[in-house]
Amino acid sequence: MGTYRMATGAASSERGAGRGEQQLDALGDARRRDIVALLAGGAVSVGELAERLPISRPAVSQHLKVLKEAGLVRDHAEGTRRLYGLDPSGPADVRAYLDRFWSNQLAAFAEYVGEDAVRRRSAAPARQAGRGEEPERDRS
Repeated sequence: MGTYRMATGAASSERGAGRGEQQLDALGDARRRDIVALLAGGAVSVGELAERLPISRPAVSQHLKVLKEAGLVRDHAEGTRRLYGLDPSGPADVRAYLDRFWSNQLAAFAEYVGEDAVRRRSAAPARQAGRGEEPERDRS
């Protein structure tokens, strides 16, 4: 089972790659998303997760390891058991990663709207002149 990895190093830093990208990679697997959904209900052990999923305990452990390394899951000991739960700060990195794209899109949209308004204003006198109308003049 392989996952797609983007280039690392200076090139990925320039693109803002980081923990958010790592988290998206981790969530790219359907079983990991299933685990995250189950953990949203509260902390559980590997055995409990394995009972609820159609995969083995070792497979659950491997998926939890990837989610933990990505900062989406954390664990703690409770007696002799190790319980896994969602890391409350985890989604912030994914959100920051995605917000970067959203901010760029909003800026591009604002620029387009501004340019479109300028085009409309400059085209209005030409349309009026084409209909034999006198362009409106500022009478102040």
